[in-house]
Amino acid sequence: MHRAAYIWALLVWPLVLAVCFGLPPWLADSSPARSEQASPVTVDLAADGGKLTLLTNAARDPGLKVSALLAGRAAPVMGRVKQDPGRLVFVPALPLLHGQRYQAEWLSEGGGIRRVEFEMKAVPGRRPVVSLLPRARLPANALKIYLSFSEPMEQGVFLERLKLLDAQGREIAGPFRETELWSPDGRRLTVWFHPGRQKTGVNLNEEEGPVLKADSRCTLVVDGRWRSTAGAALGEDVRFEFETGPADHQMPEMKRWKVTPPGAGSLEPLVLRFDEPLDPAMLMQALRVQQKGVQVEVRVTVTASGEEWRAVPMTEWQAGELVLLADPLLEDLAGNSLTRLFEEEEGVVRAVPSLRRSLEIR
Repeated sequence: MHRAAYIWALLVWPLVLAVCFGLPPWLADSSPARSEQASPVTVDLAADGGKLTLLTNAARDPGLKVSALLAGRAAPVMGRVKQDPGRLVFVPALPLLHGQRYQAEWLSEGGGIRRVEFEMKAVPGRRPVVSLLPRARLPANALKIYLSFSEPMEQGVFLERLKLLDAQGREIAGPFRETELWSPDGRRLTVWFHPGRQKTGVNLNEEEGPVLKADSRCTLVVDGRWRSTAGAALGEDVRFEFETGPADHQMPEMKRWKVTPPGAGSLEPLVLRFDEPLDPAMLMQALRVQQKGVQVEVRVTVTASGEEWRAVPMTEWQAGELVLLADPLLEDLAGNSLTRLFEEEEGVVRAVPSLRRSLEIR
């Protein structure tokens, strides 16, 4: 009798305690919260991918997360969240891509997890075309190159879409700086070679070696899966081969530039020929032309090699002195500017070279 009562107490009292005080941690369900099946959620996407609106009742702190569903993984999408009664608004840092599938996850008003998948429908768009700048022999200590696309492109994936191969066709590990810099229109990407490996004397350069080797060849491979913001892919891998030369440790100088002046009263171009390739993107903005203290409005073109600059005036050239002014930040392909060597230590004092050049228009 007493033994039966003792066994009954052992069985019943834990249940009584659980009802009164809750289950102890070792008995509690530690599995992840299950998705809540509730009323349908309305997903409203802006046509340009700039805003996602979810019509749903959410918790006071919904913890909304949006992810891009890629092959085998979910990549978080950065952005701002705003909550209004009956709706959640997500504004991505970069527009959502057409043809890409996404998932949104948040806490409902009842505390359960809600998930919804959605896709930006692909819109008919032109297949993008890509080109490489500069089209020149790069110094072994080159700092950057440019990829120019015909369409605004998908961002945040460039490290997955680019490969650099050596002369034997082997992939070079870690060649690029993990900094993504696009032009405002999303069509030009600045691709930086890792400066820690390209600059002599620093740890990465000594431990891993430079990215580029002198007097060799490399191939940049652009993945054909790279898409425009309209969802159209390049379609096939694009390969750019280029040669490398010796490292460049000299500053560019204006006095070494060859100038071909135009004729007075003409619309002929003012032509500058450089003794080495200069940064082609910087050249579009780095040089100004003045006459009688007034800036001359010109239309500028630069060769793909960065070796020639041409300026065509909007009105006819006037006879007299023409002054060419240069931005001191203008660089060659190794990052040496008109006033400073890239590998020069901070605090080095040097004479500032002239950043103007005069010529006569006749």
